[in-house]
Amino acid sequence: MKIVIVGSGTSGWMTAAALCKTFPNWDITMISSGAPIGTGESLTPHVNQYLHFMGIDDKTFLREARATYKSSSRFEDFHSIGHVFHYPNGQSISKQPQMHNWMLAKAYHPDICPPFADVFMPFVTIAEEGKLPLNDRALFPYDISKDRAFHIDGAKFSAYLQETFCDTLTVVDSKVDSVRYNGGRISGVFLERGPTDLRAPSIDADLYIDCTGQASTLGGAQSRWVPYENIRTDTAIVRRKEYTDKDKEMVPYTNAKGMSAGWKWTIPTWDFISEGYVFSSKHQTEEEAKKEFGDGKVIKFKNGRYEDAWVGNCVKIGLSYGFIEPLESTSLFNTHHGILALIDTLSDMWNYNPGQFERDIYNHNMREHLDGWKEFVEAHYYYSSRRDTPFWREVTDEIQYKTVDVQSGVATHEFIKFQMTSDDPVPHDQTPITFILAGSEYTNINKRRYAYHNYPQLVSRDTVEMWQHQYNMRKQLARQMPTMHKYLQDTVFS
Repeated sequence: MKIVIVGSGTSGWMTAAALCKTFPNWDITMISSGAPIGTGESLTPHVNQYLHFMGIDDKTFLREARATYKSSSRFEDFHSIGHVFHYPNGQSISKQPQMHNWMLAKAYHPDICPPFADVFMPFVTIAEEGKLPLNDRALFPYDISKDRAFHIDGAKFSAYLQETFCDTLTVVDSKVDSVRYNGGRISGVFLERGPTDLRAPSIDADLYIDCTGQASTLGGAQSRWVPYENIRTDTAIVRRKEYTDKDKEMVPYTNAKGMSAGWKWTIPTWDFISEGYVFSSKHQTEEEAKKEFGDGKVIKFKNGRYEDAWVGNCVKIGLSYGFIEPLESTSLFNTHHGILALIDTLSDMWNYNPGQFERDIYNHNMREHLDGWKEFVEAHYYYSSRRDTPFWREVTDEIQYKTVDVQSGVATHEFIKFQMTSDDPVPHDQTPITFILAGSEYTNINKRRYAYHNYPQLVSRDTVEMWQHQYNMRKQLARQMPTMHKYLQDTVFS
């Protein structure tokens, strides 16, 4: 099979590396328009699927991607100004943490009840103190070799993939001038004409992969755009910042801080801190945003996806298929999810072209994946109690969040409402959205008062005092833990 990849950003190199590793005898070409931009990127634990597939171990990845560990996402000033909660990576101390028990405890003993994550995922307490939670099963069920995610330099990671896995790749330094379509398929890609070219050179392939970002140069004309209208942010200002004190500033979490018209990220890589302000241009001009955040490169984006990721002989990977604002660091997750699903399909088919059935399965997979994470991001705004600016009033009070799950036929947000008004237990693992609910410290005491009267031991003050004591002990324990900078300096970057 002959494959052409268009685009040389992180998604392009991740795609090229995976295909070259899996199909070393195939004819694979990349049309490159320059080196990727070196931004700091926050990843989810799902990146381990890609790293394991590629055979990349932790130390190599940390060193080559100039990466640091990420044990959680921290949200500041999201639920309310001054409020902080974590969405952790890792395992709970209980196989089935009972969120409804914590809700009762928080309602009856708000003065002493620790946050949900600190009770059931206590390594968060260590991270909040700015220390790296190392493996200690006696204290908390956190395994840094399995439960972590990363902060990376995207350009460094791309360079490593190119040098290590892409020996069989043909790279053409050019830009796409135009695309020729025939009967719903791409029949050729024309490149920019050089100074000695009499006509534009063209490249033909059996399969085209679009990694051109939101330009969607190849596949955008083949499918209908489906906007995620409930997500109001559409602009970002990004910049790098040098460290002043790595021991204090290199924390094991991505920080998202609510701002007047959006939120600000802080991502500590090994070499620099990446900062960005994601905001709604409807509620704030670029000048106003820069006054609040500072100067930087302005990037426009749109939230949504195309109806189909795979049409004819063209597959859209990463941002070229769809994008959700980066609140939960899902961009590269969406990318490698699409890559691995594509490789699964091509591996099954081997040397003949997949048909419409295979394309339909792939498209269903990608739609379900992206729409699910869209709902997850929506929840961070939906549960907020902020009403202090026009932006926060709109994303909390003026939007109807009613996306229907295709499989169940039930709107996820409506399902959460049902859980909060029923007498059934509230499991946190049924959907990750319920963890945001707990992080925002919601309780449903009026409907669950019976549980307190029938089973007072579940939320007795003695139980909650024990939680508080354990929480305070972990805060003291954090003083003995190393900073992430010291740990990585000693074990990886020495």
